[in-house]
Amino acid sequence: MKILSAMKRKLSVLSVILCLMATAQKAGASEYVSNLSNMWTEGGIGDIHGLFPGGTPYGTDTARFTTGVGSFSINSITLEFEFDSGYPAGLAAPQWITIQLFEGGSLLGNFGNSAVDPRSTQWPQSLNPVAYTQFIHFSPLQPITLNPLTQYSFVAGIPANSPVSAALLFTRSSAYTASGGWLMGATTTGNPFASGEYLVMAVDATPVPEPNTAALILGGFIVLIRGRSSWRNNQTGYTEPRDCVSVELRSLLARGR
Repeated sequence: MKILSAMKRKLSVLSVILCLMATAQKAGASEYVSNLSNMWTEGGIGDIHGLFPGGTPYGTDTARFTTGVGSFSINSITLEFEFDSGYPAGLAAPQWITIQLFEGGSLLGNFGNSAVDPRSTQWPQSLNPVAYTQFIHFSPLQPITLNPLTQYSFVAGIPANSPVSAALLFTRSSAYTASGGWLMGATTTGNPFASGEYLVMAVDATPVPEPNTAALILGGFIVLIRGRSSWRNNQTGYTEPRDCVSVELRSLLARGR
């Protein structure tokens, strides 16, 4: 009966661990703030503004967002580009654009490794191969952790040595979608034709598990391992010190605080 009772306890701990692991998996990468779905209703292809080499004549574009509760690892920033067969060189614009993330005046890192987002835009290439738009996402060149309830800004520009300019989509609507309490802030730009508008963009991030959660999961594994060891010891007649597990768990949880 003692062995059966011990096994039931271990199975109970295992179920808790599996539940925690499932929760951690659900809290994976997600788009926390976005206005990519804002629809243009005024004819033509959207609200397009250019970024030019060296910032001449309009400088850079700066977009802002604020995180919600918890820490996050940022995965990507997505922008919408317009491409036109009349300017084939523009296809290289995503490789030349620079994106820098700031917290206040502190540079946190740079983004690159541009890749086409498979989601369809309002003007996909399949419907109009002459002039179309694509979502392009950029990943950080080094890991960047975002603090809770903090405003960040990213600056998009084209370096002076670039042979091409970039055409980016803006929206006149302040509407956006967000989760976890994230917010989208204003866009600032030196382009007078884009004054008061918002850069079309999205931020994808992954929550960083709280230390106590990680400690609890690891602690559960220790209980299981020690439990199996104790069961085997009972079969051989060896008795392990009773407080071994509790001391180890207390130490682990203390480090996770």
